[in-house]
Amino acid sequence: MGDKMPGRTGKPYREGELEVILSLAPTKDNIYWLSKLLERSEKSIQIGYKIAFEHGPFGKDFGIQEKKIIGAKERIGLAIGRKKPRKQAE
Repeated sequence: MGDKMPGRTGKPYREGELEVILSLAPTKDNIYWLSKLLERSEKSIQIGYKIAFEHGPFGKDFGIQEKKIIGAKERIGLAIGRKKPRKQAE
């Protein structure tokens, strides 16, 4: 399982992609297959999971991404992890 950068690096997620990612457990196999199916790097899939479920300083500089992930969590009814985006430093 590699982490080659697929063609959608830096492009916005399509409708429903974040919801699909967050609906699956963050296993190595799921990250690998999501990477292939969504044409994203394994690292980008891992970052999405980290923003969704980790607490602490990680993700504090991912303001827009964090808002999108929290919105996706809400839409699929996830009850674990951050519920609101952090306030961004100005």
